Amino acid sequence: MSRKISRTIIILALILTLVAVGVFGYFTGYNYVTAQNERLNKLNRLLEEEGKSPITEFTPGAVEIYIPRNSDLDDITDILLVNNLIKNKFAFKMLSKINGFDGKYRSGTHYLVPEMSYDEMMLILTSKPKPVQITFPEGLTYSEVKKRMRKAGLRFNEDIMDEMMRRPNLFIDYDFIQEIHSDRDRKWLMQGYLWPDTYEFDINESEESILRKFFDNTESKLRAGNYSERAAKIGLSLDQAITLASLVQKEGPIAEMPKIGRVFLNRLKLDMPLQSCATINYLRVEDGLKPILWVTNEDLDRYSDNPYNTYSISALPPGPINSPGTVALEGVLWPATERSWPGANSYLYFVAKGDGTNDFSETYEEHQEKVEQYRTNRD
Repeated sequence: MSRKISRTIIILALILTLVAVGVFGYFTGYNYVTAQNERLNKLNRLLEEEGKSPITEFTPGAVEIYIPRNSDLDDITDILLVNNLIKNKFAFKMLSKINGFDGKYRSGTHYLVPEMSYDEMMLILTSKPKPVQITFPEGLTYSEVKKRMRKAGLRFNEDIMDEMMRRPNLFIDYDFIQEIHSDRDRKWLMQGYLWPDTYEFDINESEESILRKFFDNTESKLRAGNYSERAAKIGLSLDQAITLASLVQKEGPIAEMPKIGRVFLNRLKLDMPLQSCATINYLRVEDGLKPILWVTNEDLDRYSDNPYNTYSISALPPGPINSPGTVALEGVLWPATERSWPGANSYLYFVAKGDGTNDFSETYEEHQEKVEQYRTNRD
């Protein structure tokens, strides 16, 4: 066999080998891409149908990561790298850009499995993390708000949040914050401004982000109601109106709030102590005691020097004792009038009946008679 023929056979063999390798590589790559697309399509369907990632904290091998707000692609790849979810930062960034995911990753808590492909991780990171939904009713103190959040699973640092609640300068971008009266007797300067509503939080949401969700809602509600302007018209600052509303919130049912607001305004006009049981109960609860229906002399003595004791001062307490609702606030800003409640401007007293409602009086003598009546009935 000549050298020329041998060389030709060798070349043909090499060509056939290369073709075989190419065909094998093509089908292997095709099968990989097809399988990958099937996995991505399945994952995408799950995300669309469930509205959340199928990977949870209960998934075997799942790794929890938290993406803070305003994180860019560099920040996110660093988080993935630190948690051993990716090995090549450059590759993940390039694929993110090629797939059009750059700028679309969602902040919050996500769960990923190291065995996932980069594409699968990217798809999950663009989905909305499952939020924790919490309802805060009217009349909660800041301490009670924290308890609800903790019970729901939020992982905030209480010391950091407490410090923020004492520093309104951190939230000076809100109009209502600028109207808060700074008083050393106010333990939590922003208590009263965590608007009652239903909120959604990430379990790892930062302390500032949590407070800003409350404050965003508060700002929106206050603006929509023009409450600051209305407060000025009746001679109150917004902060004073919120403070008075927090007392109204605890003193009676919704239907009576405009009447209670009127009584308190009448007393303030005459420089009379508000004598609100709500403030005494606030102090009792802060001290770990149960609230009571009627104030006792023992309570008055215990809190005789406390500025929140509205039996001993002829003014509003230093600040709100809770976060009042819309009805309580409007009960202060639009209190009962002579038209809706004949004699409205003369009422100065009310006493709890024991059934959740109150009985109103114009004179002290009449009020004392009712106090004895309801206490006797209660006994």
